[in-house]
Amino acid sequence: MVSIKKYLYPIFCTWLATMGGFLFSPSFMFAGPNPYIHDKPYEAPHYVPPPPPKSRVHLTDNKDGTLTDQQGLMWTQKDSYADLGRCLNWYQSYEYVQALETGGYDDWRMPSTWEMYGIYDDTVENVMAWDHDPENPLHLDKRFADGAAYWYWSGEKQDTDLTDCCAPTFYFVKGFSNVRRLSICMNGGVRAVRNTR
Repeated sequence: MVSIKKYLYPIFCTWLATMGGFLFSPSFMFAGPNPYIHDKPYEAPHYVPPPPPKSRVHLTDNKDGTLTDQQGLMWTQKDSYADLGRCLNWYQSYEYVQALETGGYDDWRMPSTWEMYGIYDDTVENVMAWDHDPENPLHLDKRFADGAAYWYWSGEKQDTDLTDCCAPTFYFVKGFSNVRRLSICMNGGVRAVRNTR
């Protein structure tokens, strides 16, 4: 008896070759144009820079040597360095503020660290420090006076038993606070503030 496999095997091979070529042909696998084949080289879309960040600091120029911020605090346009042309230690800064009469006001005081953070503006960079160093721009609004100090004393003097210690300062190049000895003066000063409410 002749095996049926002997007759069916050639028929099966012929059928498989015919159907396999059809099923795996590019025209059967892709209906329409092939999305993976491009007539032109790929061109990336043009870069569109994101919009600049919006400042959270809003100042009003009072036209009398003072600026008022959105919290109702009034600041002197000139800090002590721009006014005197030299740095001040904490004790000198305190005396300077007590004698100040900018804008016709005599109730100026030294600011807190948090109040100084309120005028720190990380969306701007202005080369307005006393030495105009382009490597260390200040993050202060350009409406503040040129010739400014790099950092300011806070009025939050710490009472300790240590000699010559201590008070927080705020650094307007990097936007951070640190504690300094009261006799330190280099590059620093004070920017007076007063309450309007």
